[in-house]
Amino acid sequence: MAVAWRRLSGAPGRAGLWTRIRGGKVGLWTKSLVNDYREACKELVVGTRDNPGKAAVYCMLLAGASACTYSNPSDKSFQVALLESANQLLVLSPWVRNGQADQHVQKLLTIKTQGRLRHQSLFLFSFMYADPHDPVTSIYDAQCEYLKPRWSDFPGRVLDFGFLGKWWMLGSKMKDWDVNDVEFAHLPAQLQTVTPRNLYSAENERLYDLKFQPVILQEEDTQEGVD
Repeated sequence: MAVAWRRLSGAPGRAGLWTRIRGGKVGLWTKSLVNDYREACKELVVGTRDNPGKAAVYCMLLAGASACTYSNPSDKSFQVALLESANQLLVLSPWVRNGQADQHVQKLLTIKTQGRLRHQSLFLFSFMYADPHDPVTSIYDAQCEYLKPRWSDFPGRVLDFGFLGKWWMLGSKMKDWDVNDVEFAHLPAQLQTVTPRNLYSAENERLYDLKFQPVILQEEDTQEGVD
């Protein structure tokens, strides 16, 4: 230890290694960097004291950005959500499944099976998009540089948008995954949709009695049947 210290300090009358480093370019650059950080921290403290409202807004924005980055969904989370959605639809009869949900999930599964499903993280949020070809494809269309998709075509290839730990397009499609809209297409317009107002018991009773009322044919309907 003493030998190492003497080597760093140098012999009497001669500058040691530590002294040469402090006086060299690296030492001067490090000293300048430390001074810059010190001045920046000092200005930050003074600015926070003079403008507390502005500092609070900046802190909230920084905290929000940090929360979005931390909860940014990954490719694995989309794979899990897609498999869960497919399993939910699988337990239902094709006559009961929601047509839009089933079509959307089947499209995603097809793209995944073809190896064209891609994930792109932008720190605060993520995208799932479809590539025209699998990376291992060797056909001419996949290898030609002039046939590769342009950035202007990217919005049309986006499949889902991930933000705050959730994939929003898949969640929107699976909202009424167990309701087949085609099954209720023959009902009157007021019976095809359910609003919070319809959930009251009196309104439910009225709609229940409505389906037992006879269908009234107009004169033009009878004429069409005769023709």
